[in-house]
Amino acid sequence: MMKLYTNPHSKPKLFSNSLFFLSLFLSVFGCIMIYSATVCKSYPNYIFLKKQIIAIFIGLIICILTSHLTSQFFKKITSFLFIITVILLISVFFFKKANYANRWIVLPFLGSFQPSELAKLVSVLITAKFLDLYRSKIISGKKEFWILFFLISVICGLIIIQPDLGFPLIIFSVFLITLFIYSVKLTHIFKVSLLIILALTLAFFSKPYRVKRVFSMNANTHKYQKNEAYQINQSILGLARGGFYGCGLTKGIFKEFYIPELHTDFMFSLIGEELGFLGTFLVVLLYGIFAFLGFSLFYSLYNSHRGFYGSVIALGVTLTIIIQAYLSIAVTTKLFFPKGIGLPFLSYGGSSIITNFLSIGILISISNTEK
Repeated sequence: MMKLYTNPHSKPKLFSNSLFFLSLFLSVFGCIMIYSATVCKSYPNYIFLKKQIIAIFIGLIICILTSHLTSQFFKKITSFLFIITVILLISVFFFKKANYANRWIVLPFLGSFQPSELAKLVSVLITAKFLDLYRSKIISGKKEFWILFFLISVICGLIIIQPDLGFPLIIFSVFLITLFIYSVKLTHIFKVSLLIILALTLAFFSKPYRVKRVFSMNANTHKYQKNEAYQINQSILGLARGGFYGCGLTKGIFKEFYIPELHTDFMFSLIGEELGFLGTFLVVLLYGIFAFLGFSLFYSLYNSHRGFYGSVIALGVTLTIIIQAYLSIAVTTKLFFPKGIGLPFLSYGGSSIITNFLSIGILISISNTEK
């Protein structure tokens, strides 16, 4: 045990392994809630649970395989991954729309894949590579800084026109926070922030339904109660029904008729109804532990001899997952305007599970090789 605390290289490995087991626990917990949301109903549907379990197994395999690679490998393939991601984000427009959006690529016998999930991770890898290679130039706002911003903007722009504002908001937020943490001059951060705000504002007002969603958050506005505000209002009622202890696992009623797509975007509401305040507190606590472990890994790598590149990835991955979790909870509790954002590792979604486990595999890899 003494060796564990005296070896400077053991701490990153400890944090990354803890992140792995925490992620696995969250995924298993998510399967239980998906079972409750889709199987324990008047009209049970096993397909979602089966697909989620398969996605977890695929994600675990990818995670284990990835953990045995080196950090140098990820640096080398980052440019290739960026090109592949851009091609995939363009490819979605050649497939049939689902829920009025082009976000998925249909794969024969495998279901659908959402490239924007991969885009979140690739954005972190691009930022890490550029900061590792051109840190002084990026801090000073030289052309490398603007090239990096352009590459991130290309990814976000392709996601915005799908249309989807949720993931670009997450990607840009992680990007700006990372620049701030790594001491990029505030004047340069301010410039790109203005450009990002302008782009997101134009995208926001380009779709009337987005404006209606904001107005629907007003408790005194009845105009939107049956449409834009319906899911959020039902979510609040579900949370209220759960009380402190909840009505009991599988015994929720809002999954039956009141909240559509409960197993994806409103999983937090189901947890609140069936497991009560205790259940929701556990979820928030688990994400808090995830944040602590992720930021601890970032700090340990940052202070190690060769850990700069890995520290950027650790910071970016942790921020991506935590910001998404916060936004999902905020939407469910009416602290953010209605937007389909799932809980990482908990909500149904094969692309999300596989990409998140890929991210954890990369963290394990860099904790072993960035010394």
